[in-house]
Amino acid sequence: TLPPKIVPRINIFLFMGLFLVCYMPHWKCPISTPNKKGTINLTEDELLTFYGILLISGYNSVPRRRLLWSDDYDVSNTAVKDAMRRNRFDEVMSSVHLVDNMKITADPFFKVRPLFKHLNDINKAIPIAEHVAWVHQFIRGKPIRFGYKIWSLASSSWFVHQMEPYVGSHTHLVETGLGQGPSVILGLAEKAEVPPGVKFYHDNLFTTLSLVDEMTLRGYGSCGTMRQTQLHNVPFTAPKTFKKTPRGDAEYLVEVKKLIVRWNDNSVVTVVSNMEREFTETEAKRWNKQKRTVDKVRQPKCIQEYNTHMGGVDLHDQFVSRYRVNIRSKKWWWPCFSWALNKHSTYGKDLLSFQRLVAQTLLLRHGTKPSRQGRRSSVAVAITDATRFHSFNHWPCNTGSRYKRCKNCGGRTSFACGKCDVPLHVECFKKYHTE
Repeated sequence: TLPPKIVPRINIFLFMGLFLVCYMPHWKCPISTPNKKGTINLTEDELLTFYGILLISGYNSVPRRRLLWSDDYDVSNTAVKDAMRRNRFDEVMSSVHLVDNMKITADPFFKVRPLFKHLNDINKAIPIAEHVAWVHQFIRGKPIRFGYKIWSLASSSWFVHQMEPYVGSHTHLVETGLGQGPSVILGLAEKAEVPPGVKFYHDNLFTTLSLVDEMTLRGYGSCGTMRQTQLHNVPFTAPKTFKKTPRGDAEYLVEVKKLIVRWNDNSVVTVVSNMEREFTETEAKRWNKQKRTVDKVRQPKCIQEYNTHMGGVDLHDQFVSRYRVNIRSKKWWWPCFSWALNKHSTYGKDLLSFQRLVAQTLLLRHGTKPSRQGRRSSVAVAITDATRFHSFNHWPCNTGSRYKRCKNCGGRTSFACGKCDVPLHVECFKKYHTE
């Protein structure tokens, strides 16, 4: 039984049922879903069990998903086998759809658009943190260079409040006329209904002086790194020249409700902020390669704030990647679906414990144990045969039961091989172990 405080949090997983054939209107009755072989009658319990198995695959994965139902002791998963039959899982998997395929639109992401809309609607119920950060689309140099890119608004504690898939001109964000970066920030802020007073932290893909001015007019805090090409007429020393100054040196400019700072660290960093009107410094610890000691260097306070609160989206991606759903599909939108299934907050529990708690709850409450066992795997048969023809320690023993069938002749017998654990007549014993 789940603690009362945990039960409401698990509801974020239960909403996913709305997207397996979301065009089916009724939940209390079985859902008739078409697939290649005909129609399956899908119940809500089966759907939630399906989600539980997907979550289990994230932290207890096997090379092939069918091995989860295997009888082999090295890969067998009792929780999965006792919740849903393998063939039934395959039927549900092949019938998964988020929208009606007959309702095709010009939107390249039409198959998953309702998924992101519903996620964003749910996230609006969570109060937005004081500090939020952004992720940008950058492919070159990334460990995974190809994939779906999503503009995201996340708190410093890695909870994503708003997300929008990037699909070029079909991206559902308002064009502000300030450029792509500012349009993404302002567009997501409007969609997430961010109240005034929230502080935004963004990297140099988004940051422009016009963005900071617009954020000031809307009552938002704004702090971000800047590229040299966006500084325009700001009279700062050229980066190559400034790099030759001592580490920790800084120059700044106060301009119309914003502070622009250039600082020499491992590289030259330029930051603009509308949350500070005066230049102040703190101390930071840096490793000195020549002296091989940790030195204290001067650091602008706005850069310290940026380092403290930036990176919420990267932290979210790190957590999701740890126990990502390992079951794959040939459907192009499946990565978006499985990513959304892993999107959750732990509420005081560590990530693995929370995901296990949700998966076990779904399987125990909604799973149905199969009435009979399936066929043994080929690996198990090969192991049995290897033991069968091994010529040592095969002895007949009385099992006390008269209703077992002899493996050799099919008749009833109360004897079995103590090593092979196979029912056998005494007269069939030699024939079974030699032929």
